[in-house]
Amino acid sequence: MPQLPTSSDREYRYNYNQDSSFSTLRNVLTTKLAAVSDIIQQARTWYLEQSTIKQILLGGALVVIGVISVLMVIFHIHIIRFLIYLSDEWHNLKYGSLIIFALVFMVGFPPLIGFSALSFLTGMIYGCPQGWPLIASASVLGSTCSFIVYRYVLHNQAVKLMNHNDTFRAFAEILGEGNSLFLLILIRLCPLPYSLSNGALAAIPELPLLTYFLATLITSPKILIHLFVGSKLKQIGDDKSSGGTKIVDIISIVITGTAATLAAYLIYAKMQQKLASYHSRGIAADDVMVFGNFEDDLELGSNEIELNSADFDADNFIIEDDDNEDDPNQQGNGNNVKKDNGVQTSEEIL
Repeated sequence: MPQLPTSSDREYRYNYNQDSSFSTLRNVLTTKLAAVSDIIQQARTWYLEQSTIKQILLGGALVVIGVISVLMVIFHIHIIRFLIYLSDEWHNLKYGSLIIFALVFMVGFPPLIGFSALSFLTGMIYGCPQGWPLIASASVLGSTCSFIVYRYVLHNQAVKLMNHNDTFRAFAEILGEGNSLFLLILIRLCPLPYSLSNGALAAIPELPLLTYFLATLITSPKILIHLFVGSKLKQIGDDKSSGGTKIVDIISIVITGTAATLAAYLIYAKMQQKLASYHSRGIAADDVMVFGNFEDDLELGSNEIELNSADFDADNFIIEDDDNEDDPNQQGNGNNVKKDNGVQTSEEIL
């Protein structure tokens, strides 16, 4: 007899769901920590494989980076004030916007870096969204020109860039099948290296230039996040701003940066799921090509010809109908004539 759910059942389901959520979170954290540990181990192994001179140079570079990071934390107020001074002087330059355009255009070509820094600087100089037309046009034009150069002039370098990164290689496989504008838009929204993605995507021969241009143009509003953070950094360093305003600006920067990062990695995770689904379908298709589709064979059972053992004699010849047996041309002088696919054989009746 069916029973209505009791309070104990609801409490059990609540505790079960809560435990399941905690276990899922714990599994995710464990996986991430294992991945970080694996990366550290690979880096350590690679470092030990280098020569002594390279090990010394790499160690010195790490020390310099660490010192710079510590100095930036200690003197961040002075750094922000210097950037504010630089942005004001840059804004007064006659060809300041042209210099920004040229720099953003150039960093679209791999292996150059600095797109994010230039975006923050543009936000400090021109504000948000006033600086968006300048940096968006430079970004779209630079990315498109980089795509053209690496597609038709430096194609071998583009292939090396694509094969150097497993993510780029996986995206190349899925884009080579569909040429979908939507998929390329998702890829452009993923947290991938700016200039390297321009060169790596150029190695996909099935990717049209128009599709790449449209995807870059459609995703250009994401630069507004960099402009917003840059403009807020300038307001934080302004001595005229009150303490409450600075706190609000800091909170807005943290919220904006966190939301943008979370959204980018969610898109990246969705793309990874799509890639996994794509590869699983590819493996299933290969199995069908090798072993056949047994489900289709079962579905065709109603259309197949059923063979009965009663239709054959002892010599495995098909027994003809009575009309053929009564034909006088197929009988003669004690011989019983049998036909199998147009070939006549006779057996003497004992």
